[in-house]
Parts: sequence; structure tokens; C-alpha cells
Amino acid sequence: SADVAFAEADFAVARAQMITSVLSYSETCAVLVRKRNADTLVAATFSAARSALRTEVVDDPDFGVLAVEFDDILGGIDLIDRHNLNSADASVPASFLGFVQAQPATTACLLVAADQRLLRAAQAEGLRTLNPEPTADAAVPAFLAAL
Repeated sequence: SADVAFAEADFAVARAQMITSVLSYSETCAVLVRKRNADTLVAATFSAARSALRTEVVDDPDFGVLAVEFDDILGGIDLIDRHNLNSADASVPASFLGFVQAQPATTACLLVAADQRLLRAAQAEGLRTLNPEPTADAAVPAFLAAL
């Protein structure tokens, strides 16, 4: 259930408005390793992607990274029961739900993921979602403007 990283220009929002969970970051790293191991990424592309991911997410003080806390994991158990998620996937929306609830009602929050089960669970829990895989790059700005 890796979150997909887009360039700031793809989203037409400031980097300071973007967040991910530390778990989603590590899952994205794992996806890159799987692609390298399956020979769908050459070594140079893999190295560049991992470096860019770290620079963009972890090393950039403007990009928010949510910790997955003890309560998020416990809260995720309810999501496991309701939506048949695995524990790691359940902790992501649990963490994000806590973040969204702490925001002003006027703040548009969007969970971006490619995992269909995770997206269905997040939608059922009242979160706005975007699956970047079937979404044309050109459609993303209009989608975000409509939030």
C-alpha cells in the first residue's frame, strides 16, 4: 500500500501542505526494492529514486512526516475488523484520521494511495482519497481544485 510521491508541481500545492506517514515512506522504499529485484528498475534509476525520495520526504523540513504512534496501531485494529486490512495498512488511515480531525474544517485533506483495499477503507471512514495510478497527470490539478 505504498503512497505514491508526486512532484510539488503535480499537486499544485505547497510542499508544506504535504504529509506522509513514516510507514508509507518505508513502504515506498520497499516498492522500489521490489521493482529493482524484479529488474523493472535498473540500478542507477533505483539509486536516483531512493535518493530523491529521501531528499523530498525525510530531509525536507517542509514535507510533513507523521509518526505512526502506539494509539494509531491500536486504533488500526478497529479498521482491521471493519475493512479486512493488514496491520500496517490499517495504521496509515488511523494515523491520518487523527491528523485530519486535528485540522480546521476548512482544510482539505487527501489520502493518496494505490492500494484498493486501503482506499476503500479510508473512503468508508470518511477520508477523501486519490488513487494516482488510473488518474491522468493532467487531471490531478482539477481534482485538487475541486476539493
